Amino acid sequence: MLRPFRIENLTDAYVDSFGKIAGRYGQRWTAELLRTWFGGEHPAWAYGGGQERPQWVAEWLPGLCEGLPATGSAGAVAAQRLLDLAWEWIGRDIGTGLASSSPGYRDKKLGDLGKPLASVLTAAAAMGAASTRDTVSGYIRQQGDAVTVLEMSALRAAAELPRDGTRGDAGFGDLAADCAARLRVRLARPQRASGDWSIELPAGGCACDLCDTLRVFTKDKSRRTFEWPLAQQRRQHIHSRIDAAELPVTHVTRRQGRPYTLVLKKTEALFAREQEARIRDETDLEWLAAEWNPGA
Repeated sequence: MLRPFRIENLTDAYVDSFGKIAGRYGQRWTAELLRTWFGGEHPAWAYGGGQERPQWVAEWLPGLCEGLPATGSAGAVAAQRLLDLAWEWIGRDIGTGLASSSPGYRDKKLGDLGKPLASVLTAAAAMGAASTRDTVSGYIRQQGDAVTVLEMSALRAAAELPRDGTRGDAGFGDLAADCAARLRVRLARPQRASGDWSIELPAGGCACDLCDTLRVFTKDKSRRTFEWPLAQQRRQHIHSRIDAAELPVTHVTRRQGRPYTLVLKKTEALFAREQEARIRDETDLEWLAAEWNPGA
């Protein structure tokens, strides 16, 4: 009867009932049921319910993890299993976002995961699950600089929580310190010179000769344009690489001669984007200092 449900159906209203069920049927049965509800036997569920999952984690996970242990030892074990599965889900989604070659998609994905991440850390603190909290914090610290979007989103969500012991034990201070350190390093780098047109082409999982040639052009500090005779399929590959990476480079085909010529041109958006990113980093660092006081 219970197997067809999804984890999104489990809310605070069912804490006592679920605690009794866990006590009656045991830890192994309960663990398997929760895994099924998370989509363990039906992977599509984990993604089909993806739009609801972040909201469920953000709204219900902390209360469930706090309430279930009060129903008994079986409820406490179930709460830990719930927390582990929630972190498994969010960790997988964080990895998906970080691996994206599209900065826009990556930042949107990571930003949307901030509130659920804050709830996972809050739930861990409510249960006294220091090992889970440390695992989460350690994983985030090991990621590249793009993770600051996730950190800032989580910290802004956490700033709305009551200033009690739970908030203090959730590891948000360490998260703020890591984020602030990354922002300081970025802001300490010299600003781009007015004549520096170099652009970093993300790896994107491709190391073909076309991408190597594209990379040489984008990294060139003084070169703004590149006229490149290419057949249609080869042009399409370059189009897709530039668009996927959202590079500030226009790519227009001049339909003269054979093969046609792909004309690439770096745009002024390169400088505007970097200036906007710098202002955003300065603003974020000021907010962190005021709200979390991460120190130097």
